[in-house]
Amino acid sequence: MQIPHSFKQTRLISTLRFAIVGTLLCAAAAMAFVAAKPSLPFLSAKPNKLDPDKLVQQRAQWLRNKLALPGIERDGGPTAAAEEQYAIRAAGHAYVPFQLTVNARAAFGKVKSRGNGNNNRGVWQLIGPSTANFPDVLTFSGASYVTSGRITALALDPSCTTTTCRVWAAAAGGGVWRSNNVFAAGGPNWTFISGSFATNAIGTLTYDAAHSTLYAGTGEPNASADSEAGLGIYKSTDGGDTWTKLAANTSVATGPGVDCDAVFGTPPGTFGVQHAPAYSGPAFDGRAISSVLVDPSDPAILYVSSTRGVRGVSSVSSGGAVSLAPGLPPYGFWKSTDGGANFTLQNFQDVCLNPTLPGSAGIIQASFGSTRGVHAAALDPYASSVVYAAPFPQNNAIPLNSKGGVWRSTDSGTSWAQIKTAQNAAQTTDRASFAVTPIDGGFTRMYVGVGSSSLALPDQAHLYRTDDAVTATNASFIDLTAQQQSSSAPNQTLNYCGDPAVGAQCWYDNVVYTPPGKPDVVYLGGSYNYSQYGFRNNGRSFIRSSNAGLTFTDMTWDATTNPTPPGNCCQPNGIAPNGMHPDSHAMVEIPNSDVAIFGSDGGLMRSSGQFADISAQCDTRPLSPTSLATCRQMLSAVPTLLQSLNAGLSTIQFQSVSYNALDPLHSLLAGNQDNGTFKYTGSTTWNQAIYGDGGQSGFNVSNPAMLFNSFSSNFHDVNFQNGDPTKWVIASGPIAAAEPNGAQFYAPIIADPNALAAGTIFEGSLSVWRTQDWAGNQAFLEANCPEFSTAGNNTACGDFVRIGPTGATNLTASAADYRGTSRSGGNVAALARTTKDTGTLWVATTAGRVFISKNADAAAASVTFTRLDSLPGATAAPGRFVSGIIIDQTNANHAWLSYSSYSSLTPGQPGHVFEVTYNPRTNSATWTNLDGGTGPMGDLPVTALARSVRGDLFAGTDFGVLKLPKGASTWVTAGAGLPAVEIAGLTMVNGSQVLYAATHGRSIWALTNP
Repeated sequence: MQIPHSFKQTRLISTLRFAIVGTLLCAAAAMAFVAAKPSLPFLSAKPNKLDPDKLVQQRAQWLRNKLALPGIERDGGPTAAAEEQYAIRAAGHAYVPFQLTVNARAAFGKVKSRGNGNNNRGVWQLIGPSTANFPDVLTFSGASYVTSGRITALALDPSCTTTTCRVWAAAAGGGVWRSNNVFAAGGPNWTFISGSFATNAIGTLTYDAAHSTLYAGTGEPNASADSEAGLGIYKSTDGGDTWTKLAANTSVATGPGVDCDAVFGTPPGTFGVQHAPAYSGPAFDGRAISSVLVDPSDPAILYVSSTRGVRGVSSVSSGGAVSLAPGLPPYGFWKSTDGGANFTLQNFQDVCLNPTLPGSAGIIQASFGSTRGVHAAALDPYASSVVYAAPFPQNNAIPLNSKGGVWRSTDSGTSWAQIKTAQNAAQTTDRASFAVTPIDGGFTRMYVGVGSSSLALPDQAHLYRTDDAVTATNASFIDLTAQQQSSSAPNQTLNYCGDPAVGAQCWYDNVVYTPPGKPDVVYLGGSYNYSQYGFRNNGRSFIRSSNAGLTFTDMTWDATTNPTPPGNCCQPNGIAPNGMHPDSHAMVEIPNSDVAIFGSDGGLMRSSGQFADISAQCDTRPLSPTSLATCRQMLSAVPTLLQSLNAGLSTIQFQSVSYNALDPLHSLLAGNQDNGTFKYTGSTTWNQAIYGDGGQSGFNVSNPAMLFNSFSSNFHDVNFQNGDPTKWVIASGPIAAAEPNGAQFYAPIIADPNALAAGTIFEGSLSVWRTQDWAGNQAFLEANCPEFSTAGNNTACGDFVRIGPTGATNLTASAADYRGTSRSGGNVAALARTTKDTGTLWVATTAGRVFISKNADAAAASVTFTRLDSLPGATAAPGRFVSGIIIDQTNANHAWLSYSSYSSLTPGQPGHVFEVTYNPRTNSATWTNLDGGTGPMGDLPVTALARSVRGDLFAGTDFGVLKLPKGASTWVTAGAGLPAVEIAGLTMVNGSQVLYAATHGRSIWALTNP
């Protein structure tokens, strides 16, 4: 993604998926950035008036000030999205047993298999976006761009030519897609081909051309907070038309043991030596597949690498974790000799990730003793008995902070030797990506790019090469980056998957690729060089070398020179070339050409295969002599043209959807994790309204030209001009300043649906905040608080105020007043209002507190709340995360609530959907269970809730949408035609039967409820 320069520390959370490499979690995060440009003196000054080095220093300092990370490094932090969501699912317990996830999947399947009786389900319709447009004012390069969701893998039919070519693309949550005409003049046609999968979170694709067999490994291995865990490997022998799932059975005996006291530095006897429990079952369920290798001499021999995985999403958080829990398989490097029916774990040992969890849940068997798993593997091009693998380091076994890098086996995986060390094995995020290729003389060349999340100079990413990988040791590798650093044109590959001013993320986007038959060509893909793009380079999203890594050129922008459009957010130069999206994950090159297809957080881009020397552009940039030399090198051979291939890929990972009350079928807003907030106007072509990781959004109920959007935490904007991308203004400065980080990853925020309170917006952080005039005076906000150049915690921007008793507004606090002491902590999780009543507001917290206010429109300090879940009659109220509230339009004291997590974790209060009634006369409340926990719905966490005007209830889950028809007691699937995908948000249009579903990877769908 792209990053606005105006983002400050906590705004960064909206653009990051935090790394969680602690004892509970392995979810890590990707900088998912979307662009904006501040009106800064050093960007607006004339180049010949600037000192070049000072300009870059100022720009870097601006970024550094705005993007300071909370906590130590990036490995954790209390606001990390994955940690947040895991806590939601764990419901106060130390872990979520994996068996509960298995049970939930089975429960959904049971509901799906039921007959629907007299229920006419209707058919889901994809409403898009199928074409998702970034306007030119919101891109780094200044050129418009068609985007899609995160691409995790690509596979190419080796018979491809530049006229006829079959390509398969895998999306993070959107499944596998195929194009048979990727070079079509009007753009390729894409077909979704993984509708039969149990999950559409895809990690890798492998096409075995010799046997016309395609393998798709599920579960994304990129370690972001929304890199969902998978459910095994699928195989197709007809290009993806039909699939079978590999049985992938394994049996791993009790581990040899690990000294947890030595690992954690505790006195002997504290934890002692612990043993990983035995495991029998599928090798990859609940894990993420990073590579599938087929032995060319025997297709029955498969090698598979796996990492840990995450699971779970809702509209107010961005990912979850299936982490350390009993029942999960080991992870690492696996071998099958029977075509995938059975697998054996290779070179493993016990690791001690958390010795305090019951049932030895934190003691895991992992290949190479890796804390995270193996993220890449390859076979030698000359001998399939020579296998290479790249694990993350060993940080939780003795010897500590060792291993990682690249390993080699010369006996088909039986024994192993480390041939390339980690950059810094003490970094749990240290990742060595590599590629192998044959060279003259019968030798194997290997390129290795290695880095981590560390900004320390010795830890920053470097590129290495050896020309004899079969015999190489660490000393055999040439440090190509070091050679470049000592040349007259440094900073070509140094920290290519990071930026010293922003952060390093080599654990997330680190691509090393060399095309078959072209050993001197190597590509590196990483993050964006945010502090230098448009100056020393063009962003370094992907860079290319044609001389075996000695020098590189920048593939990120092409050679077109259209003028930068007025009002563009981010391009510091006067031209607007076509540009790539930041955060790179995959690529392929078309055989017998230089045409390449690149995969990133913004989908697919294709290069022309021809190059142009545009180094003269460097002379117009304010650069020091050394940076000028680097710029000239980097721009000496750029693509003549870059073209998006994303039209037709409906793979964006949405969080929520809102509608215009005056035109609810043709006017929507929807936020998504990777590509901002988009606007729908009736076709499957949608336009981006604002950048950033989009969460919640909304319209003024009476004036749809007034909108709001949310980034992460408690940062929000409003717009008075129909979503004009250049007219967004900071609205939540008082919230961000007063309760920094005191909110869900995506804070709940709603526009009042009652026309009598049309300017009112409610936001939930620790307290409930309110504005009654759309955050303030339009003229003042547009003049003083423009989004492109204003800090999000500027208290002058927005007039939100806390509502509730003075000094007692924090609804999550433990206090001897109306709030009580039970179920304290967490954040506000859900808010709801009704179209019929301006006084009533329902509020819930992540810990299961439920409040009602009957005067939410009163003066701020006069607003009162009554806590419902602790009243007489509320004994069934679960102490779990409330994922949705729907108020009865005819009785504001009557509502329906949905709960996440598992009933098994709160056996005294089972259930996921409840009918709740508050009796103000007796001051009591009752909870009526509508799913029975293990009954009609099953123990299936609910991520979202909606209700039709007729009285049908709809529940979003990790696998699809369920429906409880009015008057029925049995849940059924809602509609036909919705793919298997996580549902992050549901929105029912008031007074109608139209339901919108925000899916995490398959865009937005609509169901007209019959």
